[in-house]
Amino acid sequence: MIEPIKYLETLPGKAAHLFLFSDGNRYAVKCKNNFHGTRELVNEYVVAKLGQLLNLPVVPFEIVNMSEKQIQQIPKKFSTNYQAGNQFASLFIDNCTGLAKKPPRPTLNDINNPNVLAGILVFDFWVHGADRTKSNILLKQLPDGQYDIFMIDHGKCFPGGYKWNAETLQKSKKFKKDSVVHIWTVNILNDLNIMTSYIEKILELSEASIHEVLQEIPVDWNVSNEDKEALFIYLKERKKTLADSVYTFVKRYLNQ
Repeated sequence: MIEPIKYLETLPGKAAHLFLFSDGNRYAVKCKNNFHGTRELVNEYVVAKLGQLLNLPVVPFEIVNMSEKQIQQIPKKFSTNYQAGNQFASLFIDNCTGLAKKPPRPTLNDINNPNVLAGILVFDFWVHGADRTKSNILLKQLPDGQYDIFMIDHGKCFPGGYKWNAETLQKSKKFKKDSVVHIWTVNILNDLNIMTSYIEKILELSEASIHEVLQEIPVDWNVSNEDKEALFIYLKERKKTLADSVYTFVKRYLNQ
């Protein structure tokens, strides 16, 4: 089990704090009872675990247990309401950028793992990742000039975001706004077959695997059995309309 050794800084957005850990790496830590609420940690964890099961480029993460003393390293203006216990820590990857605000953006040949972009798009439609902004994917440049893609920041997933419950999960599954990242993905891939392969992967993900992820949510994150069951039902039912939602979106932007 890795442990936080030293607080380094609070990252933009104020919800994550950079720590040096005992394994020599730096991790961005999101703490219980932050101003978004502990649901942010729940969402980060569930989405990261599901993403790993689908071989998507999730940044490596850990559940870390932090004492009151360790939390007190974070400036009080952020940490006053934080609680000791299990926190969500994701590996901090150096020398990355988000997607550029305006073109030119990377082309298909610029990306080392382009097919995962299709996976991210389809996955976002499954978990209601309405917050896939330009800064919520990372592009890490490789020595040959190409980019590796990573996906981050899933705290607002699921209908209801930071405050989801059984009621919000039953509401509209449509995004209020089309994601620039998703549009860019369709433009550069220009291939429905890649989308189809990821839809099939999600449809094939077993109910037992999804249940296992939900049962592993840390107890001190206070997700009731009723809420876990509601989230399971959401993920199960959303599979039924996933293909239609993805194809409708893709056809809107294909060949533009």
